[in-house]
Amino acid sequence: MLKILSLHDFDCPSFDEPATVGLIGKAVHYCEYENLHDELQPFSKFVRDYPEVSIAPDILATRETARTICAGDLFLPVHDSIFKRIASVWREKGLAEAICLAASTDPQEVTKVVHWIATRLKWVLDLMDKGIYQKEILPSTGSGSVADVVNTRDWDVALIRCLSWHPHCPRLAVVTRDDRIRIFSQGVPVVPVLRHSAQKSVCCISWRPFAGKELAVACQTGVLVWTIELSAASNSLSHAVLLKQRNHVPVTSVTWHPQGDLLVSCSPADTNMIIWDTSKREGVPLKRVGGAGLSFTHWSPCGSQLFAATCRNIFRVWNTGAATMWPTEKWTVPNGRVAVACFGPNLTLLFASTEESATIFALPLQENIFDVQKTSTLDTKIAVPLIDLTKVNFSSDDDYVAVGGRVVAMEWDPTGRYLAILFQDSPLVALVKTKVGNMSRVIDIKPGCLIKGFPGEVPNCMNFYQRYDSQSPAICLTIAWSSGRVQHFPIVERESGPNMNVTSSLLPHSFSMRHDAYNFDLSATYT
Repeated sequence: MLKILSLHDFDCPSFDEPATVGLIGKAVHYCEYENLHDELQPFSKFVRDYPEVSIAPDILATRETARTICAGDLFLPVHDSIFKRIASVWREKGLAEAICLAASTDPQEVTKVVHWIATRLKWVLDLMDKGIYQKEILPSTGSGSVADVVNTRDWDVALIRCLSWHPHCPRLAVVTRDDRIRIFSQGVPVVPVLRHSAQKSVCCISWRPFAGKELAVACQTGVLVWTIELSAASNSLSHAVLLKQRNHVPVTSVTWHPQGDLLVSCSPADTNMIIWDTSKREGVPLKRVGGAGLSFTHWSPCGSQLFAATCRNIFRVWNTGAATMWPTEKWTVPNGRVAVACFGPNLTLLFASTEESATIFALPLQENIFDVQKTSTLDTKIAVPLIDLTKVNFSSDDDYVAVGGRVVAMEWDPTGRYLAILFQDSPLVALVKTKVGNMSRVIDIKPGCLIKGFPGEVPNCMNFYQRYDSQSPAICLTIAWSSGRVQHFPIVERESGPNMNVTSSLLPHSFSMRHDAYNFDLSATYT
């Protein structure tokens, strides 16, 4: 049985002015603000190839300016009659969309009778879609609001709302509070700025795998899929396609399938999860009763599993590797909802709920097809506690700092060796060393370090970037701080492989720890 890691196991962070700038070997490195760009610093050689990003409040837009061209603006408009357009929408998208178009049109164009019928039919369709679990209006603040479900601390006031590394090349997208997206690329001096009239309240961004210049954006009105040009004329040549469905707003999460062919989006106000075929601009809804709307989704790295968290205590794991219809397993947490989740190697799922005190659990999803001696006391799918996140105070003289509590964001690097945890009420990011076994179980876990910023800074969001070239052994954790500073935190192991003493933290394997001891209803229910 694996020993549960506690925040007490971490070394006390520094209380001096310097910020934590790197974990090189087993040593934690600190640096003063004025020396961040000093090439003689030990961490500098590991981050010099990453783009330098800093967002100052005065560069944010104070008013809406001309938007970037959308896909529809690239062609000359065709002025068809309204009835011809309704017939065309009916033929291409179905009766429901045709009714919506007629209801949103000026009554003088379609006649008052047609408009009256269309509005009533749309009202009936909305009622059928909403059902008893649908929220009519999301709260603007507090529990259930957009700021509450997104994986960004202080999302409504943060200078940087989210950031995302491209999975295959050193390209970083940064979303600022004015809902503009800046693209920073290695070796490209031009920084494209993406803006669109529909790009409001951006919650999440996701790069399309195997397509270096396509970016999906979750926002208030739907999903924007950008095709980005990195030339000097990028602001005029980049264009976006808006994907939207009735009652599927606001969108708070977008995630590409690892093969880049499918895009999934979700909304806290919709019980449907939409699977988009962006080439056809068509979406297929996946609906399950219970759990209210959806807060976020994640694909597994292999693409065979899709995690979906609801705004209640239910979460589901879809088997997207099935040859026919996707089956789903339903799980529940005792209180709150799933706040964060991430996949690691070998179909290992880590998640934590919003309840106090917070605990990170591991759920192995890989089937052991060679285990022919299964017994009633052995279940390959039992969530086990890994990390106790009960708040801890570190003190030095008259100063102290708290770490722990509710989790806002959690990132696992692609190799499964480092887990970063960002808290709602702590200025520190906890970095944990992990090791995953062949059967999707975490077999070792150790404290790494606590990452602190400069005085007055708190972390807002973060994302891992894995360098695949053999020239650089560094793993990079990029953190956006409340000051607008974007930090590239290098993690470097001196050895060629992970330096972990497995036996030091492993006890004899025992299955006496049952999931019901933690008040978890984690027996899979197929619905």
